[in-house]
Amino acid sequence: MMTEISDRVKEQLEQFNTTLDQVINASRGLYLLIKEEGNKQFNGLVEAGEAQKAAEADGAESLLAQLTKDVSGQFDDVKGSISSIRSASLGFIAKAKESSEQTFSDLVEKGQPEETAEAAE
Repeated sequence: MMTEISDRVKEQLEQFNTTLDQVINASRGLYLLIKEEGNKQFNGLVEAGEAQKAAEADGAESLLAQLTKDVSGQFDDVKGSISSIRSASLGFIAKAKESSEQTFSDLVEKGQPEETAEAAE
């Protein structure tokens, strides 16, 4: 019986060690993969920067000019949206006022005594 328990414990310990080794190797692999991908991305960024620099030398728009245009374009979009919202708000207020005036007129007409309404006809 003791040998059976001892064998089970030994088997579980071996299984744990195998799993631990796999986790360690997976961690190493992950680190190496991240390092490799990081280097690829860095090299890609360097190449893109060099291409931009060469394009600027050939007369293309500078990176600063592109950046300025992109940033200011975003602000123009926001300004346009704010202007549209303001116009929509004014339109909503005008419609609400018009509707409330009509509703008020309808209520006044309905609220008049019948005699007055008949006399008006």
